Amino acid sequence: MAADWDVLDWTCSTCAASRTKTCTTKDGRPRPAHLARRLTSILLQWAVRRGRSQPPAERAQIVRSLTTAQEGDLSARADYLWHEATSELYLWDQVVAAAGEQAAAAVEDFLDGDELRDAARQAARRIDQARELLHEWHRERAEYPLDEDLLADVLRPAPSLLARARSRGDLQQLEADLARRSVHLHRPGGTWAATWHSDGALAAHRDDGLHVRGWSATPAAVEQIVQSFEATSRHRPQITLTVRGERPEGPATGNSTLNIEQIDELRAFDADRAALDATITAIIKLQRAWPEHEISDRVRTATIQLQVNAPQSPYFNLYTRQREREWAGCESAAWVRADAIVQAIDEVWGDFDRSEELRGPIWIPRAARELLTTEPEQLAAFLRRHLAEAPPVYLGVINGPAGPLYNVSSGGAHRIHLFRILGLPWMFAKLSARIPPRRFDVASVIETAKGMDEIERVGRGWHTLLERGLLHGRIRYEGAFAVLDLDHAPAPWLIGDADLASAYNTAYERVYPGALTVGYPRRSLVRPQSLGAVAVLLTTRNRAAEASDDPGGWDFVRSASMPEAGVAP
Repeated sequence: MAADWDVLDWTCSTCAASRTKTCTTKDGRPRPAHLARRLTSILLQWAVRRGRSQPPAERAQIVRSLTTAQEGDLSARADYLWHEATSELYLWDQVVAAAGEQAAAAVEDFLDGDELRDAARQAARRIDQARELLHEWHRERAEYPLDEDLLADVLRPAPSLLARARSRGDLQQLEADLARRSVHLHRPGGTWAATWHSDGALAAHRDDGLHVRGWSATPAAVEQIVQSFEATSRHRPQITLTVRGERPEGPATGNSTLNIEQIDELRAFDADRAALDATITAIIKLQRAWPEHEISDRVRTATIQLQVNAPQSPYFNLYTRQREREWAGCESAAWVRADAIVQAIDEVWGDFDRSEELRGPIWIPRAARELLTTEPEQLAAFLRRHLAEAPPVYLGVINGPAGPLYNVSSGGAHRIHLFRILGLPWMFAKLSARIPPRRFDVASVIETAKGMDEIERVGRGWHTLLERGLLHGRIRYEGAFAVLDLDHAPAPWLIGDADLASAYNTAYERVYPGALTVGYPRRSLVRPQSLGAVAVLLTTRNRAAEASDDPGGWDFVRSASMPEAGVAP
Protein backbone atom coordinates (compact mmCIF):
# COMPACT_ATOMS: atom_id res chain seq x y z
CA MET A 1 0.00 0.00 0.00
CA ALA A 2 2.85 2.36 0.83
CA ALA A 3 4.38 1.80 -2.59
CA ASP A 4 1.05 2.52 -4.24
CA TRP A 5 0.80 5.81 -2.36
CA ASP A 6 4.30 6.89 -3.38
CA VAL A 7 3.96 6.18 -7.10
CA LEU A 8 0.45 7.56 -7.62
CA ASP A 9 0.59 10.65 -9.77
CA TRP A 10 -1.70 13.44 -8.49
CA THR A 11 -1.30 15.39 -11.70
CA CYS A 12 -4.63 15.30 -13.52
CA SER A 13 -4.46 12.85 -16.39
CA THR A 14 -7.11 14.82 -18.32
CA CYS A 15 -5.94 18.44 -18.13
CA ALA A 16 -2.41 17.97 -16.73
CA ALA A 17 -3.11 20.23 -13.74
CA SER A 18 -0.17 19.88 -11.37
CA ARG A 19 -0.44 19.06 -7.69
CA THR A 20 -2.30 21.61 -5.57
CA LYS A 21 -3.69 23.19 -8.77
CA THR A 22 -7.36 23.01 -9.70
CA CYS A 23 -8.44 21.39 -12.93
CA THR A 24 -9.13 23.69 -15.87
CA THR A 25 -11.17 23.72 -19.05
CA LYS A 26 -9.57 23.88 -22.48
CA ASP A 27 -9.67 27.68 -22.41
CA GLY A 28 -8.03 27.82 -18.99
CA ARG A 29 -11.05 28.45 -16.74
CA PRO A 30 -11.21 26.68 -13.35
CA ARG A 31 -13.56 23.71 -13.16
CA PRO A 32 -14.37 20.86 -10.76
CA ALA A 33 -11.84 18.04 -10.65
CA HIS A 34 -11.99 15.66 -13.58
CA LEU A 35 -13.44 12.22 -12.92
CA ALA A 36 -10.15 10.35 -13.09
CA ARG A 37 -8.56 12.67 -10.57
CA ARG A 38 -11.59 12.50 -8.30
CA LEU A 39 -11.56 8.68 -8.37
CA THR A 40 -7.87 8.74 -7.47
CA SER A 41 -8.67 10.90 -4.46
CA ILE A 42 -11.54 8.63 -3.41
CA LEU A 43 -9.34 5.55 -3.60
CA LEU A 44 -6.66 7.23 -1.51
CA GLN A 45 -9.16 8.30 1.10
CA TRP A 46 -10.53 4.77 1.26
CA ALA A 47 -7.03 3.43 1.68
CA VAL A 48 -6.35 5.83 4.54
CA ARG A 49 -9.61 5.11 6.32
CA ARG A 50 -9.75 1.36 5.82
CA GLY A 51 -7.97 0.79 9.10
CA ARG A 52 -10.60 2.45 11.25
CA SER A 53 -11.89 -0.88 12.52
CA GLN A 54 -8.40 -2.00 13.52
CA PRO A 55 -6.63 -1.31 16.84
CA PRO A 56 -4.97 2.12 16.92
CA ALA A 57 -1.47 0.63 17.10
CA GLU A 58 -2.00 -1.28 13.84
CA ARG A 59 -3.79 1.65 12.31
CA ALA A 60 -0.85 3.91 13.19
CA GLN A 61 1.44 1.61 11.21
CA ILE A 62 -0.85 1.96 8.18
CA VAL A 63 -0.88 5.73 8.52
CA ARG A 64 2.89 5.86 8.87
CA SER A 65 3.36 3.78 5.75
CA LEU A 66 0.91 5.91 3.80
CA THR A 67 2.38 9.25 4.85
CA THR A 68 6.10 8.55 4.85
CA ALA A 69 7.85 10.17 1.92
CA GLN A 70 10.52 7.90 0.57
CA GLU A 71 13.91 9.45 -0.05
CA GLY A 72 13.72 9.01 -3.81
CA ASP A 73 10.33 10.73 -3.95
CA LEU A 74 11.27 13.99 -2.24
CA SER A 75 12.12 15.92 -5.39
CA ALA A 76 8.84 15.01 -7.05
CA ARG A 77 6.91 16.09 -3.97
CA ALA A 78 8.87 19.22 -3.16
CA ASP A 79 6.04 21.56 -4.16
CA TYR A 80 3.51 19.46 -2.29
CA LEU A 81 5.06 19.09 1.15
CA TRP A 82 2.91 21.75 2.81
CA HIS A 83 -0.26 20.03 1.66
CA GLU A 84 1.10 16.63 2.64
CA ALA A 85 1.96 17.89 6.11
CA THR A 86 -1.58 19.06 6.76
CA SER A 87 -3.00 15.76 5.50
CA GLU A 88 -0.66 13.78 7.73
CA LEU A 89 -1.56 15.86 10.78
CA TYR A 90 -5.23 15.19 10.09
CA LEU A 91 -4.60 11.45 9.98
CA TRP A 92 -2.61 11.48 13.22
CA ASP A 93 -5.30 13.57 14.88
CA GLN A 94 -7.80 10.79 14.12
CA VAL A 95 -5.45 8.03 15.29
CA VAL A 96 -4.58 9.72 18.59
CA ALA A 97 -8.22 10.37 19.41
CA ALA A 98 -9.07 6.73 18.61
CA ALA A 99 -6.17 5.52 20.75
CA GLY A 100 -7.53 7.46 23.73
CA GLU A 101 -10.98 5.96 23.29
CA GLN A 102 -9.58 2.43 23.09
CA ALA A 103 -7.31 2.91 26.10
CA ALA A 104 -10.21 4.19 28.20
CA ALA A 105 -12.35 1.24 27.15
CA ALA A 106 -9.56 -1.24 27.89
CA VAL A 107 -9.20 -0.22 31.54
CA GLU A 108 -12.83 0.56 32.34
CA ASP A 109 -13.22 -2.61 34.46
CA PHE A 110 -10.34 -1.53 36.70
CA LEU A 111 -9.82 2.23 36.38
CA ASP A 112 -11.64 5.40 35.51
CA GLY A 113 -10.43 5.97 31.94
CA ASP A 114 -11.59 9.57 31.61
CA GLU A 115 -8.10 10.96 32.16
CA LEU A 116 -6.68 8.79 29.41
CA ARG A 117 -9.48 9.77 27.06
CA ASP A 118 -9.17 13.49 27.91
CA ALA A 119 -5.38 13.48 27.49
CA ALA A 120 -5.70 11.91 24.05
CA ARG A 121 -8.39 14.38 23.05
CA GLN A 122 -6.24 17.32 24.14
CA ALA A 123 -3.30 15.99 22.15
CA ALA A 124 -5.56 15.42 19.14
CA ARG A 125 -6.89 18.95 19.44
CA ARG A 126 -3.38 20.44 19.48
CA ILE A 127 -2.50 18.40 16.42
CA ASP A 128 -5.66 19.65 14.72
CA GLN A 129 -4.83 23.28 15.59
CA ALA A 130 -1.38 22.84 14.07
CA ARG A 131 -2.99 21.38 10.95
CA GLU A 132 -5.38 24.31 10.63
CA LEU A 133 -2.51 26.78 10.99
CA LEU A 134 -0.39 25.07 8.32
CA HIS A 135 -3.35 24.75 5.97
CA GLU A 136 -4.23 28.43 6.24
CA TRP A 137 -0.64 29.62 5.99
CA HIS A 138 -0.03 27.51 2.90
CA ARG A 139 -3.20 28.41 1.02
CA GLU A 140 -3.60 32.10 1.86
CA ARG A 141 -0.07 33.24 2.62
CA ALA A 142 -0.39 36.42 0.53
CA GLU A 143 -3.42 37.60 2.56
CA TYR A 144 -2.24 36.32 5.91
CA PRO A 145 -2.59 39.27 8.34
CA LEU A 146 0.29 39.16 10.81
CA ASP A 147 1.51 41.42 13.58
CA GLU A 148 4.94 41.98 12.06
CA ASP A 149 6.28 43.58 15.25
CA LEU A 150 5.76 40.35 17.13
CA LEU A 151 7.77 38.44 14.52
CA ALA A 152 10.58 40.99 14.20
CA ASP A 153 13.98 39.27 13.96
CA VAL A 154 12.38 35.82 14.23
CA LEU A 155 13.55 33.77 11.27
CA ARG A 156 11.74 30.51 12.06
CA PRO A 157 8.79 31.22 14.34
CA ALA A 158 7.21 28.39 16.29
CA PRO A 159 3.61 27.59 15.31
CA SER A 160 2.37 28.98 18.64
CA LEU A 161 4.11 32.31 17.97
CA LEU A 162 2.79 32.34 14.41
CA ALA A 163 -0.74 31.70 15.70
CA ARG A 164 -0.38 34.56 18.17
CA ALA A 165 0.90 36.89 15.45
CA ARG A 166 -2.01 35.84 13.26
CA SER A 167 -4.54 36.53 15.99
CA ARG A 168 -3.11 39.97 16.64
CA GLY A 169 -2.90 40.65 12.92
CA ASP A 170 -6.54 39.65 12.51
CA LEU A 171 -7.57 42.17 15.15
CA GLN A 172 -5.47 44.97 13.70
CA GLN A 173 -6.85 44.40 10.19
CA LEU A 174 -10.43 44.10 11.45
CA GLU A 175 -10.26 47.34 13.41
CA ALA A 176 -8.67 49.18 10.47
CA ASP A 177 -11.44 47.95 8.15
CA LEU A 178 -14.17 48.91 10.62
CA ALA A 179 -12.72 52.40 11.00
CA ARG A 180 -13.12 52.96 7.25
CA ARG A 181 -16.79 52.02 7.44
CA SER A 182 -17.75 54.71 9.93
CA VAL A 183 -16.79 57.61 7.64
CA HIS A 184 -19.67 56.76 5.32
CA LEU A 185 -22.33 57.21 8.03
CA HIS A 186 -23.18 60.89 7.59
CA ARG A 187 -26.33 61.30 9.68
CA PRO A 188 -26.39 61.39 13.49
CA GLY A 189 -28.26 58.41 14.87
CA GLY A 190 -29.69 57.46 18.23
CA THR A 191 -27.94 57.84 21.55
CA TRP A 192 -26.69 54.51 22.86
CA ALA A 193 -25.02 53.23 26.02
CA ALA A 194 -23.15 49.96 25.44
CA THR A 195 -21.05 47.59 27.51
CA TRP A 196 -18.53 45.21 25.94
CA HIS A 197 -16.88 42.41 27.91
CA SER A 198 -13.51 40.83 27.19
CA ASP A 199 -15.21 37.57 26.14
CA GLY A 200 -17.09 39.50 23.44
CA ALA A 201 -20.45 39.72 25.23
CA LEU A 202 -22.31 42.90 24.30
CA ALA A 203 -25.29 44.69 25.81
CA ALA A 204 -26.59 48.04 24.58
CA HIS A 205 -29.66 50.19 24.94
CA ARG A 206 -30.87 53.25 23.08
CA ASP A 207 -32.39 56.28 24.75
CA ASP A 208 -35.82 55.39 23.35
CA GLY A 209 -35.77 52.07 25.25
CA LEU A 210 -34.56 49.65 22.55
CA HIS A 211 -32.35 46.91 24.03
CA VAL A 212 -29.73 44.93 22.10
CA ARG A 213 -27.75 41.90 23.27
CA GLY A 214 -25.17 39.95 21.35
CA TRP A 215 -21.51 39.32 20.68
CA SER A 216 -18.70 41.28 19.06
CA ALA A 217 -15.13 40.19 18.33
CA THR A 218 -13.83 43.65 19.24
CA PRO A 219 -15.21 46.87 20.78
CA ALA A 220 -14.59 48.53 17.41
CA ALA A 221 -17.43 46.46 15.90
CA VAL A 222 -20.05 47.63 18.42
CA GLU A 223 -20.95 50.71 16.39
CA GLN A 224 -21.40 48.67 13.23
CA ILE A 225 -23.64 46.04 14.81
CA VAL A 226 -26.02 48.45 16.55
CA GLN A 227 -26.14 50.48 13.34
CA SER A 228 -28.41 47.75 11.96
CA PHE A 229 -31.12 49.07 14.31
CA GLU A 230 -30.81 52.71 13.28
CA ALA A 231 -33.48 54.41 11.18
CA THR A 232 -31.50 53.95 7.95
CA SER A 233 -28.20 52.51 6.75
CA ARG A 234 -26.71 56.03 6.69
CA HIS A 235 -27.24 56.91 10.38
CA ARG A 236 -24.29 56.69 12.76
CA PRO A 237 -25.05 55.62 16.33
CA GLN A 238 -23.90 58.00 19.06
CA ILE A 239 -22.37 55.47 21.48
CA THR A 240 -20.97 55.73 24.97
CA LEU A 241 -19.00 52.50 25.24
CA THR A 242 -17.81 50.87 28.45
CA VAL A 243 -15.22 48.08 28.21
CA ARG A 244 -15.17 45.53 31.02
CA GLY A 245 -12.06 43.46 31.60
CA GLU A 246 -8.80 43.46 29.68
CA ARG A 247 -8.95 43.59 25.92
CA PRO A 248 -7.60 40.36 24.41
CA GLU A 249 -4.70 40.72 22.00
CA GLY A 250 -6.76 39.00 19.31
CA PRO A 251 -10.46 38.89 18.37
CA ALA A 252 -12.68 37.66 21.20
CA THR A 253 -13.53 34.02 20.64
CA GLY A 254 -16.73 33.61 22.63
CA ASN A 255 -18.88 33.91 19.53
CA SER A 256 -22.19 32.65 20.91
CA THR A 257 -24.76 35.40 20.56
CA LEU A 258 -26.51 36.30 23.81
CA ASN A 259 -30.25 36.16 23.39
CA ILE A 260 -32.74 38.84 24.27
CA GLU A 261 -34.69 37.58 27.26
CA GLN A 262 -38.46 37.39 27.35
CA ILE A 263 -38.65 40.18 29.91
CA ASP A 264 -36.97 42.42 27.32
CA GLU A 265 -39.47 41.29 24.69
CA LEU A 266 -42.42 42.09 26.93
CA ARG A 267 -41.01 45.52 27.73
CA ALA A 268 -40.48 46.23 24.04
CA PHE A 269 -44.01 45.09 23.24
CA ASP A 270 -45.51 47.44 25.82
CA ALA A 271 -43.15 50.34 25.07
CA ASP A 272 -44.46 51.17 21.58
CA ARG A 273 -48.09 51.86 22.39
CA ALA A 274 -48.60 53.74 19.13
CA ALA A 275 -47.79 50.64 17.04
CA LEU A 276 -50.04 48.44 19.18
CA ASP A 277 -52.93 50.94 18.97
CA ALA A 278 -52.55 51.27 15.19
CA THR A 279 -52.65 47.48 14.81
CA ILE A 280 -55.74 47.19 17.00
CA THR A 281 -57.45 49.98 15.04
CA ALA A 282 -56.76 48.16 11.76
CA ILE A 283 -58.18 44.90 13.17
CA ILE A 284 -61.34 46.65 14.38
CA LYS A 285 -61.84 48.15 10.90
CA LEU A 286 -61.65 44.66 9.40
CA GLN A 287 -64.10 43.36 11.99
CA ARG A 288 -66.58 45.99 10.90
CA ALA A 289 -65.95 45.56 7.16
CA TRP A 290 -65.86 41.75 7.01
CA PRO A 291 -68.95 39.89 8.20
CA GLU A 292 -68.03 36.71 10.04
CA HIS A 293 -69.56 34.44 7.42
CA GLU A 294 -67.44 36.14 4.70
CA ILE A 295 -64.08 35.97 6.45
CA SER A 296 -62.81 32.92 4.53
CA ASP A 297 -63.77 34.43 1.17
CA ARG A 298 -62.30 37.81 2.09
CA VAL A 299 -59.06 36.15 3.22
CA ARG A 300 -58.83 34.22 -0.05
CA THR A 301 -59.30 37.40 -2.09
CA ALA A 302 -56.78 39.34 0.01
CA THR A 303 -54.23 36.54 -0.39
CA ILE A 304 -54.52 36.63 -4.18
CA GLN A 305 -54.18 40.42 -4.22
CA LEU A 306 -51.11 40.33 -1.99
CA GLN A 307 -49.43 37.71 -4.17
CA VAL A 308 -50.06 39.81 -7.28
CA ASN A 309 -49.13 43.19 -5.80
CA ALA A 310 -46.30 42.24 -3.44
CA PRO A 311 -44.76 38.83 -4.21
CA GLN A 312 -42.00 37.73 -1.88
CA SER A 313 -38.35 38.46 -2.54
CA PRO A 314 -35.62 35.78 -2.49
CA TYR A 315 -34.08 34.95 0.86
CA PHE A 316 -31.21 37.35 1.57
CA ASN A 317 -28.30 34.97 2.16
CA LEU A 318 -25.57 37.09 0.60
CA TYR A 319 -23.62 37.45 3.86
CA THR A 320 -23.74 33.79 4.81
CA ARG A 321 -22.39 32.77 1.39
CA GLN A 322 -19.06 34.44 2.09
CA ARG A 323 -16.06 32.53 3.39
CA GLU A 324 -15.27 35.12 6.04
CA ARG A 325 -16.18 34.36 9.65
CA GLU A 326 -18.84 36.37 11.43
CA TRP A 327 -17.38 39.19 13.52
CA ALA A 328 -20.46 40.44 15.35
CA GLY A 329 -24.11 39.52 15.76
CA CYS A 330 -26.92 40.62 18.05
CA GLU A 331 -30.62 40.47 18.83
CA SER A 332 -33.33 42.90 19.78
CA ALA A 333 -37.12 43.00 19.88
CA ALA A 334 -39.41 45.69 18.48
CA TRP A 335 -42.52 46.52 16.50
CA VAL A 336 -41.69 46.75 12.78
CA ARG A 337 -43.59 47.73 9.67
CA ALA A 338 -45.37 44.62 8.43
CA ASP A 339 -45.11 45.65 4.76
CA ALA A 340 -41.29 45.77 5.14
CA ILE A 341 -41.24 41.99 5.72
CA VAL A 342 -40.51 40.89 2.16
CA GLN A 343 -39.68 37.21 2.67
CA ALA A 344 -41.47 34.69 4.89
CA ILE A 345 -40.00 31.22 4.17
CA ASP A 346 -43.02 29.88 2.23
CA GLU A 347 -42.64 31.60 -1.13
CA VAL A 348 -46.33 32.05 -1.98
CA TRP A 349 -48.42 34.06 0.43
CA GLY A 350 -50.88 31.86 2.32
CA ASP A 351 -49.55 28.61 0.84
CA PHE A 352 -47.83 26.39 3.42
CA ASP A 353 -46.23 23.11 2.46
CA ARG A 354 -46.51 21.24 5.76
CA SER A 355 -46.97 17.57 6.57
CA GLU A 356 -49.43 18.41 9.38
CA GLU A 357 -52.83 19.35 7.99
CA LEU A 358 -53.51 22.00 10.62
CA ARG A 359 -50.29 23.78 9.70
CA GLY A 360 -51.18 23.86 6.02
CA PRO A 361 -53.29 26.32 4.01
CA ILE A 362 -56.28 26.04 6.40
CA TRP A 363 -54.29 27.79 9.15
CA ILE A 364 -54.72 31.29 7.72
CA PRO A 365 -58.56 31.38 7.52
CA ARG A 366 -58.85 29.69 10.93
CA ALA A 367 -56.46 32.14 12.61
CA ALA A 368 -58.06 35.10 10.81
CA ARG A 369 -61.48 34.06 12.08
CA GLU A 370 -60.16 33.74 15.62
CA LEU A 371 -58.52 37.16 15.47
CA LEU A 372 -61.43 38.97 13.82
CA THR A 373 -64.00 37.55 16.26
CA THR A 374 -62.05 38.64 19.35
CA GLU A 375 -63.76 41.43 21.28
CA PRO A 376 -62.06 44.81 20.70
CA GLU A 377 -61.31 45.33 24.38
CA GLN A 378 -59.49 41.98 24.44
CA LEU A 379 -57.32 42.55 21.36
CA ALA A 380 -54.35 44.06 23.24
CA ALA A 381 -54.10 41.02 25.53
CA PHE A 382 -54.67 38.69 22.57
CA LEU A 383 -51.79 40.19 20.58
CA ARG A 384 -49.50 40.27 23.61
CA ARG A 385 -50.17 36.60 24.28
CA HIS A 386 -49.55 35.48 20.70
CA LEU A 387 -46.71 37.82 19.75
CA ALA A 388 -44.71 38.58 22.92
CA GLU A 389 -45.44 35.70 25.28
CA ALA A 390 -45.51 33.02 22.59
CA PRO A 391 -42.46 31.58 20.80
CA PRO A 392 -41.28 34.66 18.92
CA VAL A 393 -41.38 35.65 15.30
CA TYR A 394 -37.73 35.84 14.17
CA LEU A 395 -36.74 38.43 11.59
CA GLY A 396 -33.36 39.20 10.03
CA VAL A 397 -32.66 42.91 9.53
CA ILE A 398 -31.47 44.29 6.17
CA ASN A 399 -31.04 48.02 6.68
CA GLY A 400 -31.34 50.33 3.69
CA PRO A 401 -31.02 54.02 2.78
CA ALA A 402 -34.58 54.90 3.85
CA GLY A 403 -35.24 52.16 6.38
CA PRO A 404 -34.92 48.40 6.86
CA LEU A 405 -36.40 45.38 5.13
CA TYR A 406 -36.86 42.06 6.93
CA ASN A 407 -36.68 38.34 6.21
CA VAL A 408 -38.16 35.63 8.40
CA SER A 409 -35.02 33.94 9.68
CA SER A 410 -36.63 31.01 11.50
CA GLY A 411 -39.99 30.72 13.28
CA GLY A 412 -43.09 32.79 12.78
CA ALA A 413 -43.92 32.34 9.10
CA HIS A 414 -47.61 31.65 9.71
CA ARG A 415 -48.15 34.82 11.73
CA ILE A 416 -46.22 36.90 9.18
CA HIS A 417 -48.37 35.56 6.34
CA LEU A 418 -51.52 36.34 8.33
CA PHE A 419 -50.54 39.92 9.13
CA ARG A 420 -49.47 40.61 5.55
CA ILE A 421 -52.67 39.11 4.09
CA LEU A 422 -54.87 41.11 6.47
CA GLY A 423 -52.89 44.27 5.67
CA LEU A 424 -52.08 45.00 9.32
CA PRO A 425 -49.58 47.85 9.71
CA TRP A 426 -47.24 46.51 12.42
CA MET A 427 -45.74 43.22 13.57
CA PHE A 428 -43.91 42.55 16.82
CA ALA A 429 -40.82 40.35 16.38
CA LYS A 430 -37.43 39.33 17.65
CA LEU A 431 -34.79 40.90 15.38
CA SER A 432 -31.33 39.62 14.53
CA ALA A 433 -28.51 41.34 12.67
CA ARG A 434 -24.85 40.85 11.76
CA ILE A 435 -22.27 43.16 10.27
CA PRO A 436 -21.58 42.69 6.56
CA PRO A 437 -18.46 40.72 5.64
CA ARG A 438 -15.42 42.72 4.59
CA ARG A 439 -14.75 40.73 1.42
CA PHE A 440 -17.02 39.57 -1.41
CA ASP A 441 -15.54 37.48 -4.19
CA VAL A 442 -17.24 36.82 -7.48
CA ALA A 443 -17.50 33.09 -6.79
CA SER A 444 -19.89 33.83 -3.92
CA VAL A 445 -22.18 35.85 -6.16
CA ILE A 446 -22.20 34.03 -9.48
CA GLU A 447 -21.63 30.47 -10.62
CA THR A 448 -18.30 30.37 -12.41
CA ALA A 449 -19.74 27.76 -14.78
CA LYS A 450 -21.56 30.61 -16.52
CA GLY A 451 -18.27 31.60 -18.07
CA MET A 452 -15.81 34.45 -18.18
CA ASP A 453 -18.24 36.87 -19.84
CA GLU A 454 -20.49 36.78 -16.79
CA ILE A 455 -17.54 37.00 -14.42
CA GLU A 456 -16.23 40.10 -16.18
CA ARG A 457 -19.70 41.61 -16.23
CA VAL A 458 -19.93 41.27 -12.45
CA GLY A 459 -16.73 43.25 -12.03
CA ARG A 460 -18.00 45.98 -14.34
CA GLY A 461 -21.27 46.10 -12.40
CA TRP A 462 -19.44 46.60 -9.12
CA HIS A 463 -17.32 49.35 -10.68
CA THR A 464 -20.52 51.10 -11.77
CA LEU A 465 -22.00 50.88 -8.30
CA LEU A 466 -18.81 52.33 -6.80
CA GLU A 467 -18.80 55.21 -9.29
CA ARG A 468 -22.42 56.06 -8.47
CA GLY A 469 -21.87 55.97 -4.70
CA LEU A 470 -24.10 52.94 -4.15
CA LEU A 471 -21.12 51.00 -2.83
CA HIS A 472 -18.00 52.15 -1.00
CA GLY A 473 -14.83 50.09 -1.09
CA ARG A 474 -12.17 48.85 -3.43
CA ILE A 475 -12.11 46.27 -6.21
CA ARG A 476 -9.11 44.10 -6.90
CA TYR A 477 -8.64 41.00 -9.00
CA GLU A 478 -7.38 37.51 -8.37
CA GLY A 479 -6.64 36.60 -11.93
CA ALA A 480 -9.84 37.35 -13.82
CA PHE A 481 -12.00 37.15 -10.68
CA ALA A 482 -13.15 40.40 -9.09
CA VAL A 483 -12.95 40.76 -5.31
CA LEU A 484 -14.79 43.57 -3.53
CA ASP A 485 -13.26 44.83 -0.27
CA LEU A 486 -16.37 46.43 1.18
CA ASP A 487 -16.46 49.51 3.38
CA HIS A 488 -20.15 50.36 3.20
CA ALA A 489 -23.21 49.34 1.20
CA PRO A 490 -26.26 51.59 1.76
CA ALA A 491 -28.35 49.05 -0.18
CA PRO A 492 -26.46 45.78 0.43
CA TRP A 493 -28.56 43.65 -1.93
CA LEU A 494 -26.95 45.47 -4.87
CA ILE A 495 -23.78 43.45 -4.24
CA GLY A 496 -25.65 40.26 -5.11
CA ASP A 497 -26.65 38.77 -8.40
CA ALA A 498 -29.02 40.53 -10.76
CA ASP A 499 -32.08 38.55 -9.70
CA LEU A 500 -31.54 39.36 -6.03
CA ALA A 501 -30.81 43.03 -6.71
CA SER A 502 -33.81 43.46 -8.99
CA ALA A 503 -36.21 41.72 -6.58
CA TYR A 504 -35.08 43.80 -3.61
CA ASN A 505 -35.07 47.04 -5.60
CA THR A 506 -38.67 46.34 -6.56
CA ALA A 507 -39.62 45.54 -2.97
CA TYR A 508 -37.78 48.58 -1.62
CA GLU A 509 -39.47 50.90 -4.08
CA ARG A 510 -42.81 49.46 -2.99
CA VAL A 511 -42.10 49.97 0.74
CA TYR A 512 -40.11 53.24 0.49
CA PRO A 513 -41.20 54.93 -2.76
CA GLY A 514 -38.47 56.98 -4.41
CA ALA A 515 -35.75 56.04 -1.91
CA LEU A 516 -33.50 54.43 -4.54
CA THR A 517 -33.86 56.92 -7.38
CA VAL A 518 -30.61 58.73 -6.51
CA GLY A 519 -27.95 57.55 -8.97
CA TYR A 520 -30.20 55.30 -11.05
CA PRO A 521 -33.23 56.07 -13.21
CA ARG A 522 -36.22 54.53 -11.49
CA ARG A 523 -36.90 52.12 -14.38
CA SER A 524 -33.36 50.74 -14.15
CA LEU A 525 -33.77 49.71 -10.54
CA VAL A 526 -36.00 46.79 -11.40
CA ARG A 527 -34.15 45.55 -14.46
CA PRO A 528 -31.38 42.99 -13.88
CA GLN A 529 -29.37 44.10 -16.87
CA SER A 530 -28.92 47.60 -15.42
CA LEU A 531 -26.69 46.26 -12.64
CA GLY A 532 -24.03 44.87 -14.91
CA ALA A 533 -25.97 41.60 -15.11
CA VAL A 534 -24.37 40.06 -12.06
CA ALA A 535 -26.60 37.09 -12.82
CA VAL A 536 -26.89 33.65 -11.31
CA LEU A 537 -29.76 31.79 -9.79
CA LEU A 538 -29.60 31.57 -6.00
CA THR A 539 -30.11 27.83 -5.94
CA THR A 540 -28.92 27.44 -2.36
CA ARG A 541 -31.42 29.64 -0.55
CA ASN A 542 -31.31 29.10 3.19
CA ARG A 543 -35.02 28.62 3.58
CA ALA A 544 -36.33 25.47 5.28
CA ALA A 545 -40.09 25.70 5.02
CA GLU A 546 -40.42 23.48 8.04
CA ALA A 547 -39.07 26.29 10.22
CA SER A 548 -42.45 27.87 10.95
CA ASP A 549 -43.80 27.49 14.45
CA ASP A 550 -47.60 27.59 14.25
CA PRO A 551 -49.60 24.33 14.35
CA GLY A 552 -53.32 24.74 13.77
CA GLY A 553 -54.29 28.18 15.00
CA TRP A 554 -53.38 30.71 17.65
CA ASP A 555 -53.40 27.82 20.13
CA PHE A 556 -49.96 26.73 18.93
CA VAL A 557 -48.56 28.42 22.06
CA ARG A 558 -50.15 25.78 24.24
CA SER A 559 -49.16 22.84 22.07
CA ALA A 560 -46.24 21.09 23.71
CA SER A 561 -45.99 18.75 20.74
CA MET A 562 -45.07 21.62 18.40
CA PRO A 563 -41.76 23.08 19.57
CA GLU A 564 -40.36 26.10 17.81
CA ALA A 565 -38.13 24.93 14.96
CA GLY A 566 -35.68 27.14 13.16
CA VAL A 567 -32.75 27.66 10.85
CA ALA A 568 -29.87 30.09 11.30
CA PRO A 569 -30.22 33.46 9.63
